[in-house]
Amino acid sequence: MINPVQFYTREPAPMGVADFGITGQGPGAAAYEYSSPIFQGQAVVRSMSVTISGTTSKVTAFELNAVLYLQRNGSNYTYWIQNGIHLDASSHEFTIGGAYVWNFSSPSAKLSSGEVVGAAGSILSGDTYYFMPGCGPTFPGQCSTLGLPTTLLGRILSATSSGTPYVDYQYNLGSGWVTYDNVSFAHMAGANDSGFRVDGFVPTPISAGLYYDTEWDWVGAGGGSGAVDQGSDIDLSLELWNGHNYQAVPTAWNFGSNTGETSSNVSDLLANASTVEPAADLASGPGSLGVLYNRSSVGFLNLTVPTTLPATVLVDGVPVSFHGGWANVTLDAGSHALYLQNFTNASDSFEVGAGATTFVNLTGAGRIAFTESGLPVGTAWGVSVNGTPLSSARSSVVANLPNGTYPILYTAVPGFYRTGSDPATLTLPGTSSIAIEFAPFTYGVTVSESGLPASSPWWVNASGTLVQSSGTTLQVFAPNGSTPFEAGAAYEFLGTPDQGTIRVTSGIATPVQIDFAYRPTFIVGTVVPADALVSIGGNVLTLSGGAFNDSVIPGTYAMNASASGYGLVSMSVIATPGNVTWENITLSANHTAPVNPPTVQSSGGGIPLETAVAIIVGVAIVGVAAVYLLVRRRGVG
Repeated sequence: MINPVQFYTREPAPMGVADFGITGQGPGAAAYEYSSPIFQGQAVVRSMSVTISGTTSKVTAFELNAVLYLQRNGSNYTYWIQNGIHLDASSHEFTIGGAYVWNFSSPSAKLSSGEVVGAAGSILSGDTYYFMPGCGPTFPGQCSTLGLPTTLLGRILSATSSGTPYVDYQYNLGSGWVTYDNVSFAHMAGANDSGFRVDGFVPTPISAGLYYDTEWDWVGAGGGSGAVDQGSDIDLSLELWNGHNYQAVPTAWNFGSNTGETSSNVSDLLANASTVEPAADLASGPGSLGVLYNRSSVGFLNLTVPTTLPATVLVDGVPVSFHGGWANVTLDAGSHALYLQNFTNASDSFEVGAGATTFVNLTGAGRIAFTESGLPVGTAWGVSVNGTPLSSARSSVVANLPNGTYPILYTAVPGFYRTGSDPATLTLPGTSSIAIEFAPFTYGVTVSESGLPASSPWWVNASGTLVQSSGTTLQVFAPNGSTPFEAGAAYEFLGTPDQGTIRVTSGIATPVQIDFAYRPTFIVGTVVPADALVSIGGNVLTLSGGAFNDSVIPGTYAMNASASGYGLVSMSVIATPGNVTWENITLSANHTAPVNPPTVQSSGGGIPLETAVAIIVGVAIVGVAAVYLLVRRRGVG
């Protein structure tokens, strides 16, 4: 690990804020490394009074120093970058201190002619590139007098253009960022630009005493100048770009090391919450070099929000701008509160522990749900809110929107229309849900019946919609496709078919025919004697062993049963729809007394008839017996 106090151990030193990539001094210290494409420093100057040894000048410099790390063909190239912003402690005149580049790639590294290309008028002197613009209107605020208190910002930005790395040098006096130099590394075309490197594990290649650090120093202006604070009040903060927002460096020391300019009689301590993130407060008085803050006193907030667009969160009332759906913020350990600006349901209170990360999820902020009903499951539908399309095959889609009024458009769904629950605009704060009701376009389908008595009521139920009629036709409505139906009439009638499917194709419906018939009704039973004559409603029935089974129309029928020698049975039988009526009939025999015929005497003196009959029967019996015996004998032989 490096030793930040190897070169500077006490004032005079480059007092300010620096990140060396190491958490402190002593056995518990730990090194870390990271890279960022942008670093920026902020100076809030409430008052300033200095003397500079060896000169009457009162010009001080805010120096933003960092180390650019490039890689090409397996080799590392390191350049020290300095962005200087000057403020005269007496006149409060602002001037651009200059853009500087040094080659730190090896102990013998130098800048060669054409190695870096910057603004017109820039100079390469020895191993130093620099550009110091003069007064004039080219750069806003240059050589202007500032009123105190004032806020100065400096920034360095690393990127590539057509594969060539470059660094922008910028300042901001409150009216926006101004780029006053763009330095490209023409000989490094195709190199991998890692950005500005902070590394507490190793020093830069040029020297063991020059580090991969980032510094925002307040010093005397001019090569090797030393300012002595006579009564100043300045807050300094140093931030990196994490891809979503500017964030205070994770560990800060109260001095830098890679520059020869210094300041002294500076008390450089942690500021009292003048900003949401930790900062240094510089005031006149004796000071010592050391850690301004580290993970023993600060923690981190990781905030997730529902929008990837640029947004602002107020943390303890201080705005933090970010984009991309989340932000990381370095905070003093303790209690904090936040509010996602311009969103509803977007505030929270939270605790940050020293060295820990607190996660706050506000993805439900500004939530508005669109919920549909009436569409078949799996049907795609959608809306467009302020030009942003939202679609789904489920019952709802959700958007998260900042407060405001937005136009709404609705995606057409083939075969369906909205029933009027479709507002044209949405206002937030306001409702959190919008219900959209759909109904299918339907087409008339003619259903005809036959078989019913005139004026008989009948009905058709098409997918839950019941239509009734007493005529021979009715009309139901169905959408394109297949719609199930049921049909019926009074219980005594059955329809064929009594259920089925209505089919509509491209708005053209196929008519449906229902044929009604009486519901099967039966009169069944038996009659004794089995050869009796049975009629129902005048129709003689065919019997089978004395049983009968007659299919009839529901109603009341006259039923008769008769047989020779038996008395007539007549009755009224009621046949109800769909039922079997049983009738079991037993006829009664007639009881007329028998007539004895007179005795007739034979006229020839013959035997009486009774006697003749008896004789004949006797002879027959004897003959049968003789035949029987004869057959037995033959069978035995």
